[in-house]
Amino acid sequence: MGINNKTIVWFRRDLRIEDNPAFAAAARDGLVFPIYIWCPKEEGQFYPGRVSRWWLKQSLAHLDHSLKSLGAGLALIKTDSTLAALLECINAVQATKVVFNHLYDPVSLVRDHNIKEKLLELGISVQSYNGDLLYEPWDIYDESGHAFTNFDSFWNKCLDMQIKTFSLIPPCQLVLAEGKVEKYSIEELCLEDESEKSSNALLGRAWFPGWINSEKALTDFVENHLIHYSKNRLKLGGDSTSLLSPYIHFGELSVRKVFQSARTKQILWTNEGNGAGKESATLFLRAIGLRDYARYLCFNFPFTLERPLLGNLTFFPWNADPENFKAWRQGRTGFPLVDAGMRELWATGWIHNKMRVIVSSFAVKMLLMPWKWGMKYFWDTLLDADLECDILGWQYISGCLPDGHKLERLDDPEIQGAKFDPEGEYIRQWLPELSRMPTEWIHHPWEAPLSVLRASGVELGQNYPKPITDIDSARDKLTGAIFKMWENEAASKASSSEDRHEGVDDSENNLPIPKVFLKDKAPPRATTSSNDQKVPALQNPQNDDPPNRKRLKFMEEVEQKQDDLRNLSKDTGVSSIDQEACSTAESSCTKQSSSTVSFSVPQQCSSSSNK
Repeated sequence: MGINNKTIVWFRRDLRIEDNPAFAAAARDGLVFPIYIWCPKEEGQFYPGRVSRWWLKQSLAHLDHSLKSLGAGLALIKTDSTLAALLECINAVQATKVVFNHLYDPVSLVRDHNIKEKLLELGISVQSYNGDLLYEPWDIYDESGHAFTNFDSFWNKCLDMQIKTFSLIPPCQLVLAEGKVEKYSIEELCLEDESEKSSNALLGRAWFPGWINSEKALTDFVENHLIHYSKNRLKLGGDSTSLLSPYIHFGELSVRKVFQSARTKQILWTNEGNGAGKESATLFLRAIGLRDYARYLCFNFPFTLERPLLGNLTFFPWNADPENFKAWRQGRTGFPLVDAGMRELWATGWIHNKMRVIVSSFAVKMLLMPWKWGMKYFWDTLLDADLECDILGWQYISGCLPDGHKLERLDDPEIQGAKFDPEGEYIRQWLPELSRMPTEWIHHPWEAPLSVLRASGVELGQNYPKPITDIDSARDKLTGAIFKMWENEAASKASSSEDRHEGVDDSENNLPIPKVFLKDKAPPRATTSSNDQKVPALQNPQNDDPPNRKRLKFMEEVEQKQDDLRNLSKDTGVSSIDQEACSTAESSCTKQSSSTVSFSVPQQCSSSSNK
């Protein structure tokens, strides 16, 4: 340990002491100054929701207590500029180095890159580490060097690679680097206002934030529930899923440790010939892989924050109806299973993975609601809100991914209810106005005889809404929207071909999946290690088809698509991504963003409006 080395440890979404590469490196190197920077201004429209901020507050207090027990408490800083706060800390303690763990979303990549550049110009050593993923996204490409756009191919590649093992033992003592910095108390960060405290008090009865508590939750799941995961994971209540996502969300729990714990059980059960246990572990590991894949896609295709991965969805005619959005948010669509899920989400900040698929599919396919609206609402309301995982989940549901739900696939909420809540217990729990409805009618009360409705105390249109749409008209509207999407796409392609000047490469606009990466950002200068954060490079693959041939080929494709759509049956099958596992967060980790994104949700429909 070098007594002259003073290192600032910048905690972000890695609020743990165990298996924290940046923290461990700083502790080995000399004196440390741990900090957490809260910068609401840089959060922009992705300012965390109430329940997410509640968890963050508890987690920071827990981490501070742990660090103090080692000899160096956590300095909490509130600022309008992350860079300015870092520079202030560097000057105050005369730090020679700054360390932190990677983030992978496009906004954080740009911010972190700029901060590194500035600090390096000032002669400050900067080192960053992988504390969030099984594999760095720049280490996994296909044989031609391109990013995978299919989860199965991505995950098979990952499983063929060796996961680096890390010491899970935290340092036993820290030496604090002294310095006068304006510190804030946890209350002064204003992560929770007075009006939110009564609602948040209920969260403390069900959840126990903090990295030590995450260890207990992982042990309980792996030892007592993982073996039944395959059988129970589609049950809408109880302990059917791991419930680890909020812990991984804030980095209280290392995803490597989760993977290694489940992998150990998988090997054990395989050797014992326990087929059910092996299947459960395999499915759970796959869910962990989906989290890596979400960050992988956002790293390699940063535009997915604002637009779909598949280019043709850019032309989809979404129905941006604020009233439909409001009915969906409030759980008043008239479809009991959907409404129950949305009311549970609002009340608890949590819904089962399968419910996330059901309610998001309803919004996109039944109401043609813009997927970005739903994604933003999930961000505002989920305990484990995770921008990358929500992008993956919502684009998967919306037909925006090569291996996601087919765009024309429309799941009937009534059938989904009978399948996943056959006795109606989940609906009765969250829709008390339907608690007396017979099971026979609870998933479609609009078809129940008047005598049944009266006996159950249900007045459609009064104490429970009539359906906001019906499956047949929704299917017709979805089909019409797909036709319109193809027409818009064909018109755009034709216009692009006609207006194209010789020598101008428009290949980006003619690819199903654009090879577009982080713009205007070259890879950072070398810092101190090959482990440092990388930035995606621009790629412009050539398209050799001449303009006229492009147009003819595209029109042929549109005609073929129209023929295919006319021949579709109502049941269009399932995706190659496991639809139950691919939720917005089986295991998630939250992310910061800023207001640089261009889309917005109607102000009158934000999560803070009257419910």
